Amino acid sequence: MSKISVLIPAYNEEENIENTIQSIKEQAGGFDYIIINDCSTDKTREICEANSFKVINLPINLGIGGAVQTGYMYAYQRGYDVAVQV
Repeated sequence: MSKISVLIPAYNEEENIENTIQSIKEQAGGFDYIIINDCSTDKTREICEANSFKVINLPINLGIGGAVQTGYMYAYQRGYDVAVQV
């Protein structure tokens, strides 16, 4: 079976992040996920930490490209066979 990671770049997603993770758990329960918090200025980080979500908190805003690249590097370094971005 393939090891699959769902990459979730996030910037100011306090209103959506919990629902996104819940949907992944319900619809793709066999997949791992990682949230790449792109230095959000809202409560995205606090929500991720309060819910013990798997998250990388970037120290500066890298934009969508940098956040996605961070996610792909994370997946590669951890030996995932497949990584998909949502």
